[in-house]
Amino acid sequence: MKNIDEIVDTTELLKKGIKNQLESATVTLQLVHQSEECPENISKVLCNQIGALVFCKEELDKLYECLNHLDSLIVFSKVIA
Repeated sequence: MKNIDEIVDTTELLKKGIKNQLESATVTLQLVHQSEECPENISKVLCNQIGALVFCKEELDKLYECLNHLDSLIVFSKVIA
């Protein structure tokens, strides 16, 4: 069984990986969207998808921040117990 430090490291790696993948997909779609060769109907769809990815990343940031606060509360509760 993994110790807590290995689990935390894995969790942080996953968090960063997910955010990096969202950012990478966003940049890729933006490049296609900005291309002169991109048809207008595809451009509109890409614009919606880019917006959705940006929204997801922002929500993940909020979620990760809440999880960090919860982790801090758990550690604090163990210290005072």
